[in-house]
Amino acid sequence: MIKNLILAVSVLVSASNVTTAPPSNFSDHKPILVGGSSSVSQLLEIVKPEFEKQTNTLMQVRSMGSDKGIKAIGQNIIDIGTSSRYLTHEEQALYPQIRQVVIAQDALVFFTNKKNKIDSLSVQQLTDIYAGKYKTWQEINPNYTPQSERDNKILLFSKAYNHGTFDVLLEFLNLGYMKIPSNNTIKLKYAGNRGLFPKTEVHMYDEFNQALGIVQRMPNAIAFDSYGAVSKMLGSKKINKVNLLGIDGVAVNDATIKSGEYTFVRPLILLVNSQSERSVEQVELLLNFLKKDTIKTALTEHHYSLVENN
Repeated sequence: MIKNLILAVSVLVSASNVTTAPPSNFSDHKPILVGGSSSVSQLLEIVKPEFEKQTNTLMQVRSMGSDKGIKAIGQNIIDIGTSSRYLTHEEQALYPQIRQVVIAQDALVFFTNKKNKIDSLSVQQLTDIYAGKYKTWQEINPNYTPQSERDNKILLFSKAYNHGTFDVLLEFLNLGYMKIPSNNTIKLKYAGNRGLFPKTEVHMYDEFNQALGIVQRMPNAIAFDSYGAVSKMLGSKKINKVNLLGIDGVAVNDATIKSGEYTFVRPLILLVNSQSERSVEQVELLLNFLKKDTIKTALTEHHYSLVENN
């Protein structure tokens, strides 16, 4: 059932992301190919129309996850790579030519269905939930009144393990994971714990629209994703049944992110292949565009905390 629901939402997401042919007045400039983090892709999609208008150059954005974006730019397959995490030491050794440029800081936010009546969870509660310690929502929230026994069972969702967002989750909650063969699920447990993995399985998704659609429909589900991406949906019917959770009593908003009170944050990064003249040129073109006041205002309005690059 869950796999079918994710598939159904995936079809809706794919249909909504169909791009039209570029305008006929585009110049002969070779399109810029950007690939990697789905979270950075969401940021770039906000400014893409204006970028194409001002530079008369098509920007092709491919959302394929940080892991694949790092590999693609390291192998010089794309012009600009993107990641929502820093490169590991192993990746830096494998691709010493990659330069990392942080363009923004983005919060990650957990969300549940409003029927669950939860406003905030502690880091420990979130860790215990994803590690399978709790099986029902009533163990955590006695005020939750499920309509059925199935609605009481905690249903866990996570960004897939090829995304930088997933790596940030593991670090933030101090968890380890195990893949489930031939299934779109994983198991999580406390990092450093040599005991058995729990029976609880966590369902994976690739795009935040999928997670939002699932939580909208299922009162027992919990998921997490980019606050910047989710913010584009705020106030719409697509998210009117979803509740954004605070962490340790701290609500997610621009002020708490900027002050450091809200701690579930990560960097959004452009990746440059320093051995590729084209990669270097295209990143400089994009960075100069992102410095424009109108562009910075647009991104700030979507709750991205921008980082100055001199």
